[in-house]
Amino acid sequence: MGPIELTKAPCNQPLQVLTIRGDHGWDKKFESIGLRKGGRIRKIACQPFGGPLVIEVEGSKISLGRGIASKIEVEVLAPSSHRIQTPLPSR
Repeated sequence: MGPIELTKAPCNQPLQVLTIRGDHGWDKKFESIGLRKGGRIRKIACQPFGGPLVIEVEGSKISLGRGIASKIEVEVLAPSSHRIQTPLPSR
């Protein structure tokens, strides 16, 4: 799956932050809550009818309005428990 806005990302999936669009003030705010490019987050709730969404960042839950969340581009990662691991050949 390619890059998508955080508002369109599925809930309860690991996500990697690709870009954060915003002015200089928002950059510092995002950084202060641990939200940065390359970081991993999880969207844990979204309110119907345009309400805020809740993300988990480094163990903290943060509520974001949809306008702010639309400035964050993420990529959906495969859950670690579902990764296929090929066994090493025996010698």
